[in-house]
This record gives sequence, structure tokens and C-alpha cells, in this order.
Amino acid sequence: MNPQYDVVIVGGGVAGALAACRIKTTKPNTRILIIDAGKNGVAGPDRDAFVDAYRTAGNKNVPSPYAKLDNNRLAYAPSCDGAPDPVAMNRYYVETGPDLYESGFQRMLGGSTWAWRGNTPRFLQNDFKLNTLYKVGVDWPITYEDIEPYYIQAERELGVSGNDAEWTDLTPRSAPYPMPGMAPSYGDELVRAALSTIRPIDDVPVTVLTTPQARLSQDYDGRPACQGNSSCLPICPSGAKYDGGVHIAKALGLGVEIRTACVVTRLAKRPGDLAPTVVFKDWSTADKAEQQVDGQHVVLAVNGIETPKLWLLSNLDNTSDQVGRNLMDHLANEVVGLFGQPLYPFRGPQSALGIDTFRDGKFRGNNGAFRMTIGNDGWGRSEPVGLALDHALWDSDNKKIKKIGQPLQQAVQDRITHQLRFSYSTEQLPDPDNRVTLSDERDALDVPRPRITYRIDEYSKRALAYGHSVARRMWQHLQDTARATAVEPLQADLRFLGAGHLMGTMRMGTDKSTSVVDANGRSHDHPGVWVVGSSVFPTAGTANPTLTLAALTLRTADALANTL
Repeated sequence: MNPQYDVVIVGGGVAGALAACRIKTTKPNTRILIIDAGKNGVAGPDRDAFVDAYRTAGNKNVPSPYAKLDNNRLAYAPSCDGAPDPVAMNRYYVETGPDLYESGFQRMLGGSTWAWRGNTPRFLQNDFKLNTLYKVGVDWPITYEDIEPYYIQAERELGVSGNDAEWTDLTPRSAPYPMPGMAPSYGDELVRAALSTIRPIDDVPVTVLTTPQARLSQDYDGRPACQGNSSCLPICPSGAKYDGGVHIAKALGLGVEIRTACVVTRLAKRPGDLAPTVVFKDWSTADKAEQQVDGQHVVLAVNGIETPKLWLLSNLDNTSDQVGRNLMDHLANEVVGLFGQPLYPFRGPQSALGIDTFRDGKFRGNNGAFRMTIGNDGWGRSEPVGLALDHALWDSDNKKIKKIGQPLQQAVQDRITHQLRFSYSTEQLPDPDNRVTLSDERDALDVPRPRITYRIDEYSKRALAYGHSVARRMWQHLQDTARATAVEPLQADLRFLGAGHLMGTMRMGTDKSTSVVDANGRSHDHPGVWVVGSSVFPTAGTANPTLTLAALTLRTADALANTL
């Protein structure tokens, strides 16, 4: 019954890699294994190959740099970009509605941080006590003060750039950011100046802040400063933006063992409080037969879809009946327009500035809060550059060419250089009926695909409507003062985009009848099993989740290390 490892970590993304490094650093003699479904390298040449794949891809969607990885190409461990698009890579979810869950993930070593935007604001103090303050949602079992020291550590681990003075009131800090915030672009400065004269909206000041980002404003920890490539999502060519590969490389240097191309198919229960046996298939072998490995502890470090899927596949105890429930995202949309003078977007990160003053307020009792992004990527998802070219070139109603040659070039230049977006990413409440279960459909390894039931509630719909209202009034100010034109949509239509923020499904809490893991991420039902990642979030807040999940992972890793 002696385990082969002290700790087996399922998933080699930011959470799994961070946990491995922290435990190994704290207890150097610990035997740690990371098992990951992907099979890819994380060094410079691997990044160059992803960049080349993106350059030559006809459809430049989020998965395009990674679509040729064997786990995706052969569909043995398919990723999903979450979009309801028949040409999207490997439609992995089985969605039963009534609404579509539009956020996906990358199953590869380094995880979805290969394809994230890199924004790392903290949760606000009030985000941890939503029920106490506003009588909606639930409270977290920890406070901002509990996690604040780990926020500092996570910012150092990821290499976060930010300006202390801008954030100290919203998110109190015990130490400075590792480096100054990203420099705003030429266009950012024009927009900030234009918004400096706007009056408060619903008594809330419209304050433009430099968004904290896991993107380097100066050389740091062996990584180069940002070179302004503006392809942060889906791929940073230089490595200035953090991805989980950073800590995968560090884990290897510390002596952590890593097995790739291994899809965990189930966790087989063992007697008493022993951690379950990890059963997996190595899809790079000829027979793809099941293999197994034991650990004193098992850490599930995949995400809000794969973690409950694996738990349910394993028929592990689920006393609270909360496994897979309360799936959340940040529902996003944008209002776009043409600024009155050229902004010259696409120089620098896709966004450097944001508006965070609508992230909290008494209105949260009625509708979700939201944070706003000032885009530096033209019209973002509303009209990518290729679509702007198509609109200038082709009259789709009359099926004929509108412009060619110099007139076409001028039309495209005039449009793209003036493009600006205001995006809003809204809070969603946990709903036990929004859930992940097992479908009858199976993937190439004969593993059930995840079945997703998802519905947008009225609280979230009101948040989307209010986000549009605020963005529309900001645009009205620019129309009145900065000659802005072509603003759309003029009315809220309640359509939404996925933010890529998979949260919930393995809720943390003190009451084992209403939560899956405790405040340290340890399973109530199976003491040898720990969960890290944003699946443990009780509520979604309004901040991008990666920094908070990294901070929680460090906290969980410390608790686990103390048991060894």
C-alpha cells in the first residue's frame, strides 16, 4: 500500500505547475508527479512553432496556434474554444442549453494561460461577502485579508505589472507590484484624455486605471519585457506574457516528474482515507491501455469542466450534491465606435486600461457588477481586421466589389485606425442548475464528454443591460466632445460573449452539506484529494480569475505541504 508518489497532480496548467513548485520548494524531498493530457514542449522553439502556426492559419481563432498538437489533431484530448461555431476546433462540449456556455480551454502542458489576455486584477474586499452585504449569492469561507498575502506572492510568481497608487484604495496592498504597470499606447492616452471630462454616471466616477497584467513592463525572472506584438490572445510571441509553461519549466528544474499525453479516466477509491488510485490512458502508446499510479495525496488541477467530469466518472462520494453545480462565467459584450481622430490600435497589448469603478455598489442587490476594458485591438470580436477588410471590399447585399486598389486601402486605413471598443464583463451568480454532468457521447479514448446545462438568469441579464447603458453613455460623451461616430449597438440586445473564465462546480466552504472542499481546497468526503483552480470559487466576482486562483493554489499548496 505504499504510494509511488507523495503527491500526484492531475493537470499541468498554471494551478498544477504552481502547486508542484510550491510543495517541492517547501518540502524538497517530496516525490511529485504531474500528469497532463497534452503533449507539447514549453521552451522557446515550441513557442516559435505556435507563432508560426498562428501566422499561417486561415482562421485566426483562439485555438489556431495549437490546433495541430496531436491531442487536438487526433482528438485524444480535445480542447474546446467554447464558441458555437461549426469550424471551431473539436466541438467537445455536449450542450443542452437553454443558453450556450461559450467559454472553453486548452488541454496542453501549460494550460489555458497559453491563450489568455493576461489581465490580473484582484477580487475586491466585498466580493468575498456578497450574501452578507447584498443578500445574493453566497459568502466565501475566507476574506480578502486571508488571501492578500498570497496575492502578493502570486503577483511575484506570475510577474505582474501594475501601478500601486492607482489601486491601493480599491484593493489594499501589503507590498508593491513587482514592476510598474504597462505603458499606455498613443491611442490609450487620447481616449483617457477624452474621458477625463466625463461626468459621473449614476453618481459613479468614470475613472480610468492601468490594468494589472501578468505581462512584463521590464525584464523579469528570465523573461523579456513586452515588445508590443498585440497578439496576446491567443499567443504571445516573446513570452513576456505569463503562461503555465513558466512553472512547468521550474518544476522540472526542481525534480518534479511530468508525464504527458496521459488522460486521467478515473480515480479508483482505496480503503479508508487513502487517496484514490489515479487511472489514466497514455494516448501516445499503441494500445492506449489503462495504467495507474498511487499517491499519498491527489491534487485535481484541471478546470471547472474537467474536474467535476473526472469526479463523476470516478463515482467519488458527493455528500453535498454540489459536484458539477454552480458553473459560472463572466458574461461579456462590447460597444464599439469610431473615434474622432486616429488612435492607431494594435500597438502594444490588446488592452492596457480599464474602468473598475462599477465593480461594486448597492446595485449589486439587483444586478451584477462589471469591470470595463478600453480596447487597443480595434473592434475586438465585433469586427476583426479581416472582417473590416471584407466590409470595405465587398457589397454582400448586391454581391459585388465595392472598392479595390488605392480606394480600398484608404477605406481600410480610415476605418481601422479610428476603431475603439468599450467592453464590459459582468458578474454571474452561482446557480445549482447550471452544471456539468456526463453525456452519453464519448471522445476518441472512449471517455464520456462533458454535458453542460446552462441558463442566464435575470440578475445576469440586468447586469448586461446595465453594462451596455454605461458603455453607451461613455460613447455619447465621446460623440459630444471627440467627434466619435458609428457607435453600435445603440440598444442593449442581451447577447453575450464568453470571457473564458470557467468558475464554480467544486465550491469551497465550511459546511460540507453545501460545499465540496474546505477553505484550503481539501475534499470534505475524501481527505486525500485536493482541488485547485477557479472551480472552487463560490462566486464569480468581477475580476479575471487567474490571479485569484493562483493565490488560492499557493495557499492550498502550503496546507498540503504541512501534512507531509
